Amino acid sequence: MNERRYEFARHQCIQRLPEPERSVYLFVEKRELSLADEAVSENHYVRLLQQQSPIFAAAEHFKMEAAVVFETVQRIEASLEAKVSEYEKRLKLIDYTDEFRLQGLCRGDERVKYYFLVEG
Repeated sequence: MNERRYEFARHQCIQRLPEPERSVYLFVEKRELSLADEAVSENHYVRLLQQQSPIFAAAEHFKMEAAVVFETVQRIEASLEAKVSEYEKRLKLIDYTDEFRLQGLCRGDERVKYYFLVEG
């Protein structure tokens, strides 16, 4: 559950980034993940990053200097570390499974849990 809360917090923090920074960051991240999926080893991944640089691809796509794209991505990643951690700590999960079952709002499947995510 902590991993999902972290991913939710990270997604929310990324969505709050101003444009065009958000688009540049998401473009680079998507390319990096695609290369990671394609790679068969860590060394292969590094070679793919060098050969098919997401930074250079983003620079071309957004008509920016590669150095500016790199600096933007680095700055965002540094700020996300602090922001995501802080935001994640404020998120609270409240288990409403029993209440939903008492109200007849869900099936009796014991494996399914119902939570509300609240920012505290």
